[in-house]
Amino acid sequence: MKKMVVPGWIKAYFGFIVANWLVFTLMRGAFLAVFHAALVPQSYSELWKTFYIGAKFDMRLACALAIPLGLYFTVCAFWHKARFVRKGMAALYGVLEACVMLIYMADFGHYAYISMRINYSIVKYAENALISLQMAWETYPVVWGVLALLVWGALWVWFTNWVQKKAFAQSDAYRWKGNLGWFFGGLLLTGALMFGQLSQYPLRWSNAYHSTNNFICNLTLNPVLNIYDTARFVKADSYDAEKTRQYYDTVAQYLGVDHPDKEALNFERQIPDKPKDQQKDYNVVVIFMESLAWNKTSMNNPDIDPTPFVKALADRSILFTNFFAPTSATARAVFALVTGIPDVTSFKTSSRNPLIVDQHVVVNALRDYEKYFFIGGSASWGNIRGILEHNLTGVHMYEEGRFQHEHRNDVWGISDLDLFREANRVLNEEQQKEKKPFFAIIQTAGYHRPYTIPDDNAGFVTKDIGEDLAHRRSFVSVAEYNSLRFSDHALHEFFKLAEKSDYYDNTIFFIFGDHGLSAPQSENMPRGYVELNLIDHQIPLIVAGKPIQPRVIDRTASQVDILPMAMGLLGRGYFTRAIGRDVLSDDSKEPGALLYGWAASPATIGFVQGEYYYHSQGGKEGLYKYAADNYNEDISKQEPERFEHMKQLAQGLYETSRYQFYHNQKRDERDE
Repeated sequence: MKKMVVPGWIKAYFGFIVANWLVFTLMRGAFLAVFHAALVPQSYSELWKTFYIGAKFDMRLACALAIPLGLYFTVCAFWHKARFVRKGMAALYGVLEACVMLIYMADFGHYAYISMRINYSIVKYAENALISLQMAWETYPVVWGVLALLVWGALWVWFTNWVQKKAFAQSDAYRWKGNLGWFFGGLLLTGALMFGQLSQYPLRWSNAYHSTNNFICNLTLNPVLNIYDTARFVKADSYDAEKTRQYYDTVAQYLGVDHPDKEALNFERQIPDKPKDQQKDYNVVVIFMESLAWNKTSMNNPDIDPTPFVKALADRSILFTNFFAPTSATARAVFALVTGIPDVTSFKTSSRNPLIVDQHVVVNALRDYEKYFFIGGSASWGNIRGILEHNLTGVHMYEEGRFQHEHRNDVWGISDLDLFREANRVLNEEQQKEKKPFFAIIQTAGYHRPYTIPDDNAGFVTKDIGEDLAHRRSFVSVAEYNSLRFSDHALHEFFKLAEKSDYYDNTIFFIFGDHGLSAPQSENMPRGYVELNLIDHQIPLIVAGKPIQPRVIDRTASQVDILPMAMGLLGRGYFTRAIGRDVLSDDSKEPGALLYGWAASPATIGFVQGEYYYHSQGGKEGLYKYAADNYNEDISKQEPERFEHMKQLAQGLYETSRYQFYHNQKRDERDE
């Protein structure tokens, strides 16, 4: 058997990657050594995971840096005359490596100054370049730093030259066949190392936020990659403090701010504990039903009955009939629920923005509760992992690959039915073992294209209502109609299991849609819902469980209000700055829901209050009765006071939400 000989240029290429990786690992160790005072004893056990994930970030950067060298080696392997640019490659890497080290040096200074890893916002210093340079000159040892960078760059010029000599020191045969195979093998390995993990999704910045401890998360980050990851968000979204201040009085009154302060932009409220005899240790289960739009439910489609169990459950529970998602995207719904802030970012979603990953969460006040999150696919989707693991103290994450019994259904992971089965099993076992109350989030995803009905479906039977009727009743197809029916069926199976569990009698369930869905025909709804695009936002909210007294609530509310409502039902006090309010326990709260149409261009800003809808887009604004026959008639001149008040709330809550993205961090160790 002929011995396989690895070409020198392949060994040199991966040797170059390893050299960079070792340097970056040493820099991570140096960061820990310099700033170790910020490490609390409770986080020592997390260091191994920090260095493991950090090593993968460092490998990604090392591979990215080596790509030009790898391409150069490949060309040289096929055409040896290309080696004449050897000195140019050495000079290129002298500059590149010096720039990388400059970022590391700036990162150390940046963290020492404000306890934050360097990110793209560093470019703001270029706006006042002379002042920034003078500050750096007077604060840091600039001369020694420049000399160190020159030496570092020269060292890499020498090292790159040495690597290139080693690459072709042996007399490799210039054969297309052999070298072509090694080229593709090296390319695949480089891609795999940069992908970073065995998962449906690549390694993402949110993987760094695996802890509620900020120092641990900062230690995990790679500063060079962090600049890249934050670049798009610094450019796209920020906040305007003056505009926030312009609407402050209206918003502060709406939120019930304890001590209004327009100059300081104080939105803080301290909600006190209820009397001891009114405090409860109910378990709380929050269930995101994918795309459970109000217009698609059996409440509005009784003859085709797509959600019979949701309807039956609503009849014996609290049902909110005027409940809205602030925006129409699942990751935005996760952010709104967890933080209590509507996701009004104009670029991608707030869960994908590493600059605002640190957020205060009101249910962390439940310090005696175990916390769980269940999703059938990967929590890396939409980067929701960072929002959840970093902010929901001690959360136990259950996702595809961690369940005891799982069968991948489609791109969205295991089926909703399997997800509910596993969630019930875990919660029941943990309840028996821990004897502690729990807070759990279950996020379904099966009601999505390709609308896969699993083979293991607990007796579910599809129905054919005809494509024409499906279209007229808010569905794009019969397949979508049956997919929603299966989602309802899976929820029913979950409640059958839950009712037999140890935890059921002492549990409150919040069931709601993550967002609505567009449906141009929707003959089952007043036309104003369709034309004004409210069907993208309106969803049901059902508060169920044995402790709940059934009733129907028509007051307008929003996803951001769910966790404050849960805290109110438990009688537990909490601190908040966010938009969410307990509108269930306190009828004195002014009703309303902010809507943000990010998918439209320009984006729309709206506010719903009862039968009225304020709508603004591209400088054009109006007030409408969305369920009336004359839904498209602007009545702002007929009701100017209402119009002005709803405009103040819409624009004010929008600007306040943008401001709160960056000003809702955890207060202190009590929030950890």
